[in-house]
Amino acid sequence: MRIGTRLLALREDRKMSQAEMADLLGVSAPTYSRLERNETSVDLEQIVHYSKILKVPVQEFLPETITINGSNHNGNIGLVIGTVNSYSDKDSQLQIEKLQLLLTAKDEKIAFLETRIKDLEELLAFYKQK
Repeated sequence: MRIGTRLLALREDRKMSQAEMADLLGVSAPTYSRLERNETSVDLEQIVHYSKILKVPVQEFLPETITINGSNHNGNIGLVIGTVNSYSDKDSQLQIEKLQLLLTAKDEKIAFLETRIKDLEELLAFYKQK
């Protein structure tokens, strides 16, 4: 799911207007509109910022598939998120931090889903008793 599509779904779930959501995220209404239409790119820091404001795991905005490529002919390490490749020979520490952030986001999503499963199991047990 693309970031704009996810923002649209979150906004609709909260029954907010585009202007209200733009204000909440700290962007202009036209900028937010472009985000929803997937017409503008969002960097990782913005994704983290949006996830904190909207109180959803970072992973909600990221693709399900994340792959780390080995070194290429220049010795660069590649990170593949969906179909986007990012190579860096100068900022390997930044790449590691991004990977750690992605792993943390996955852990958050797993913990959230485990909690949700437990809640649903308790609800099911309650209804079975009746």
